[in-house]
Amino acid sequence: MTTSPKFLRNDHRRYRYGRRSLFGLVAASVALALPLSGLAVATQAQAINVSGKATPKNNSLVVRALGDSITAAFGHYGNGKPMKIKDLIRCGTISYPNLNDRCSSNTPLGPGTTDPVTFLPDYGFKNRIAWPVQTVRQLGLKKADVDYANRAVTGADPKDLLPVDTTTQSGQLRDQLTATVADNPDLTLMTIGANPLLGDFLAGPGTKCLLKKRDRKFRTCSRKLVASEQVKKRVKKIVSNLLRAENNHVVLSLYPTVLPSTAVGPPERILAVLGMVNSRVLSAAKAQNEWKKRVFVSKPPLFPYGLAPGKKVCPGRPDVGLVDGVSVQSTITQDRFKDSTKYKLCSGPKRWIISSDLGVHPTKAGHRQIASSASALIERKLIRKDRI
Repeated sequence: MTTSPKFLRNDHRRYRYGRRSLFGLVAASVALALPLSGLAVATQAQAINVSGKATPKNNSLVVRALGDSITAAFGHYGNGKPMKIKDLIRCGTISYPNLNDRCSSNTPLGPGTTDPVTFLPDYGFKNRIAWPVQTVRQLGLKKADVDYANRAVTGADPKDLLPVDTTTQSGQLRDQLTATVADNPDLTLMTIGANPLLGDFLAGPGTKCLLKKRDRKFRTCSRKLVASEQVKKRVKKIVSNLLRAENNHVVLSLYPTVLPSTAVGPPERILAVLGMVNSRVLSAAKAQNEWKKRVFVSKPPLFPYGLAPGKKVCPGRPDVGLVDGVSVQSTITQDRFKDSTKYKLCSGPKRWIISSDLGVHPTKAGHRQIASSASALIERKLIRKDRI
């Protein structure tokens, strides 16, 4: 794909609005409590917990990424190497109020590190792991063509990006959002909304929902738990804040279909829970006045479980019956179901999900699939229509 000339126009609107660098932000102690409308008058030159200069260049497309572990590419270190299973416990995210993004592709922080959020100088552009940087590359943009910063933090949930509120334990990552808005990006890529719900369904109150004998009770229980996190309301607020950046176009990616090896209950119920979260993220985007103008949602391709129900015949395994496709889940998940007497698995050689976190986060190839949907949407909805 060739680079669109409009990305590199010298008369790009970048400086028409008097853009600010990260060093125009107020100190974190002030910024966390400062409404975004106050950014225009912020004068103190300090940026806490954000490493690397993200100063926009005159002839570049300004791209920012924000969100959680899917955007940060948890399970891949800053040098591009995948996490090992033995590091899982020490890499696991720290709960409120100490998220620090360790063991993710956009940070130098490794297993056991308790330092505050720190990003790589290039935010993981060189290692080409996370789906935002792969999206940029698929659009034909090189490092010289784009001003890129991935400020996603593994473990982030929507509350973390909202104003500080000790009663709801919110705001610990507010500075990442304020820094992003201050940069007035042309494009912001994001996944947000699955935390803390996925953890709840894997090892928390959600397991009771998954183990309900009747589907009706499972749905009622699950919807109540998902509703308690107010995903639509909170994601809507985040996107509204991002739109205060006059040049910004926001692309939210929905979550891929993953099947953790530790999941309890029928696999289709995990799929249903992911569907509930994704539907609320989509609703939050659609609720924006700028929907389909400056707000878009990208849907990743199916990450097949390799299990029934489905409409596809397993190649070379007619005995398996109709499944959702050849499995691309983690090795650890495929091994679990391959040895099951209850399920017949259509196993496959591709791995779009890593095993080192028990089958939750994408491999580099998995991130490529998410990026393919995002880049196609951006090409179709923004580039061809000369919106960015």
